[in-house]
Amino acid sequence: MTHTTLFAEHSLRLRTDVLPDGTTTTEQLSARGMSIERHLGEGFTEHRFADDDDLLKYRHHDVGATAAERMRQTQDRPVFAVTAGLHTALAAIAAETGAGLTLGVAQQHVAAGGPEQVRATERIVTTVEIRLTGQDGRVHARSVLCDPPGEVHGVAPLRAAVAGTADAMRERLVLPLADELPDGADLVLLPGLAGAFFHEIVGHPMEADVVASGTSYLGARAGQRVAPPWLSVIDGGQVAQRGFRSSFDDEGTTCRTVRLIDHGTVGPPMTDLALAGRLGTPGSGHGRRQSYRHPAIPRMTHTAALIEPATELERPVGDWIAPYGLRLDTMNIASGAFVFRAPFSLLHRADGSVARLGPLQVTGNGATVLAGLRPYDHRVESYLRATGGCGKLGQFPVLVSFANAGFRLPAGLVGLRAVAHA
Repeated sequence: MTHTTLFAEHSLRLRTDVLPDGTTTTEQLSARGMSIERHLGEGFTEHRFADDDDLLKYRHHDVGATAAERMRQTQDRPVFAVTAGLHTALAAIAAETGAGLTLGVAQQHVAAGGPEQVRATERIVTTVEIRLTGQDGRVHARSVLCDPPGEVHGVAPLRAAVAGTADAMRERLVLPLADELPDGADLVLLPGLAGAFFHEIVGHPMEADVVASGTSYLGARAGQRVAPPWLSVIDGGQVAQRGFRSSFDDEGTTCRTVRLIDHGTVGPPMTDLALAGRLGTPGSGHGRRQSYRHPAIPRMTHTAALIEPATELERPVGDWIAPYGLRLDTMNIASGAFVFRAPFSLLHRADGSVARLGPLQVTGNGATVLAGLRPYDHRVESYLRATGGCGKLGQFPVLVSFANAGFRLPAGLVGLRAVAHA
């Protein structure tokens, strides 16, 4: 049995870079178009698209008048613009803090649904990345979520967020550099600093197309305990208090929260309509696309790693390392083997002193790490970069966000190695 989905968008990806000397550059990419997908069963999809509203200029029996009108209205909605006043304000903030800034805006006006009725919404996130360089040339970067600066919110909240974050970064940069990487140190993933870690080792292996292919190290263990019962990893478009939010996906399906790891046990995968039909499960609202030019495929939205509130926390006894900005180098979804890198880390010694570490490489296996995690901090903080995103099957960047509580990886659970470059 076939069915049809419609999609229309007017979207923007914007990046404004500002240096302390006032140099400012802006890059932006917008998309405006529509697509029609016919789901043919067994996971097969026929995808047609056109720029602007050209798809509606021809007679299509599978686009009703009501849906067509709402799709056109969606395309007519305005997108964010960097005004001359905002340029001036950003330059002033960069000069005041001595930091390089990157303002990122990801905005989508979308309409999606069936032939007769589509749902419309706006999705928008704004971040500012702050970069400072220490006297020894070490670079420290942090990204913070903020409201879109301009007429509605002004620039005062942005100025306060940048100033506070820059002060904390400066305190880290003036710490002494450790002579060497110590043996036997725990790795601690602080709240809001390791969401991308769980995005990679849990999220991608639990997307329905990966699970259906038989190449997921987690999908093969559905219903089995792989982690402590106090750990859950969830994903959904309506999860984030701050970050990526949407009530429906790019096929018009209501976004449901999926418990990928449910109290330590592997749960169901994230699905789009095609894979939900093939697997015989309800759609979870994870059908996403880079733009109207691309078919919808199962993708994450907001992935959060959580600790049950009543869980007793465990602190490191000896030295421990806190990485900032963990990013994936390589990941084998079939085996769970991974390599991450951290451009900046802090070494917390057992005697209470703190030092900086150079770039680190973190190697390990997802199954081993999930089984060996220990609870460190109940707090959950969110993270994303509006100038970045997730890449899969040639579709990059698709906006995603992350959140995580604090976790301790006991010494020996992963391999740690100092490297020359992040």
